[in-house]
Amino acid sequence: MSSEQISFLVFADDWGEHPSSCQHIFRHIVKDYPVVWVNTVGMRLPRLCKADLAKGFRKLKKMLMTTNQKVPQQALPENLSVIQPPMIPYNKGLFRQINRNSVIKAVKQELERRGLKNPILVTTVPNACDYIGAFGEKRVVYYCVDDFANWPGHEKDLILQMEKELIRKTDVLIVVSDILAQRIKKIAKSQKFFLLTHGVDIFRFANPFSIRHEIVKIPRPRIGYTGLIWERLNFQLIEHIINKHSDYSFVFVGKEDISVDFLKKYKNFYYFEPVSFDKVPALLKEFDVLIMPYQLDKGTQSANPLKLKEYLASGKPVIGVPLKEIKKFEPYVVVAETPEEWVKAIQDIISGKLCPPKIPHEELVKEDWSYKAKEFLSFCLS
Repeated sequence: MSSEQISFLVFADDWGEHPSSCQHIFRHIVKDYPVVWVNTVGMRLPRLCKADLAKGFRKLKKMLMTTNQKVPQQALPENLSVIQPPMIPYNKGLFRQINRNSVIKAVKQELERRGLKNPILVTTVPNACDYIGAFGEKRVVYYCVDDFANWPGHEKDLILQMEKELIRKTDVLIVVSDILAQRIKKIAKSQKFFLLTHGVDIFRFANPFSIRHEIVKIPRPRIGYTGLIWERLNFQLIEHIINKHSDYSFVFVGKEDISVDFLKKYKNFYYFEPVSFDKVPALLKEFDVLIMPYQLDKGTQSANPLKLKEYLASGKPVIGVPLKEIKKFEPYVVVAETPEEWVKAIQDIISGKLCPPKIPHEELVKEDWSYKAKEFLSFCLS
């Protein structure tokens, strides 16, 4: 299969909305192969809240634009086009069929416009099961990045049914964690199966440029979290450590999927709107300790947190809950389970009593997204 014959059709999260693993990988692949990226609607029913209303408005705006107008904040790579087919955020009955017809029509038009035939179809979302077979694709790759059935607000039975149908139609399965691999293998039959954990942009995080941010005015020591603020965080734990360490500053930077207003009663809690991904490495340098205070449940146990290796690459001390993918990086990550263990770990790091070793550069280098993209491509072409 020569490179001239290879192209990709990707169904995933909105390009440019947040730096997902699929976007990191295809920023490398698109340098050599043409890619059509399809922004897909989520599988969670929209809520009447500020975050969902804002996201819905952004999606509607993209749906109403022409293809040439749909340019994210940063210019698209030369080989990439991004489309947002009109879709209804509901995947049952007649609405599911309407979405299918709309997506297939829009994708066929874009493939024809770019002169692309028989693409390799890659999807990170189970609802893409409805589009397989419509584009004469060479093969289908399911890049399983999370346990969507156990996401807060998702219709578990519907997601599982879609995922089973998708796997049945898939030629290549790529998963990001051991626990996801165990679950998917129970459904899969003869498909090619690969494990590919998340990566990191080593150079970006090890050599950040300086930024001006209000965080520099916050008293030290600063305990930091960057990323999505949502139901998967353990807010009972977070409130406990904020309360116990009233002389430390706790700084959260990210999109509020749920409100953190209840934490603002603490004078040592600070919240900031998310910054662009290229500014995150510099932001991490302003913290004294980085934390991953997730819930411990079925959904999170299968996760491979994107921020894990980004935190490690920053060179700052990291504390996390005992998720399997986090524990793989002990002793570079301090793993704490109970609230008391968290309080002690933070105190010991700040006091200098506990100094977790920095992960060796040669160990992180092999985790760079450029290498992950090469592996991913080889799996797709195998």
